[in-house]
Amino acid sequence: MLEINILKDSNYLWADIKGKLIIEEDGKNMFEQISSNISEKCSNIVLNFQDLEYINSSGFNHLLKLLTKSRNLGGDTFLCNINSVIDTLLITTKLNTIFKVENNIENLEDFLNKQ
Repeated sequence: MLEINILKDSNYLWADIKGKLIIEEDGKNMFEQISSNISEKCSNIVLNFQDLEYINSSGFNHLLKLLTKSRNLGGDTFLCNINSVIDTLLITTKLNTIFKVENNIENLEDFLNKQ
């Protein structure tokens, strides 16, 4: 079961993702929840993967959709606090060259202070 908690602040949306992102329906729900909260005024997405255990190709597909939507609105998508398994997958798929990855981020305020 995938859990998503969203916080909006200024031009950034912070989403805590918890569980496993491997079921197509979970990916769609994640995309819809986050996508419905972004706009031209809030187009930067920060996905906190601290509690994300695993992601598969279906999950990466939905992340790429979020990235595309945020960039089309003039923003970007950041991945934070990824574990070693997800980091290896990002490197293997070369998605580490597309997504901006930040580690050791506590919350949105911490993220913004490091930008």
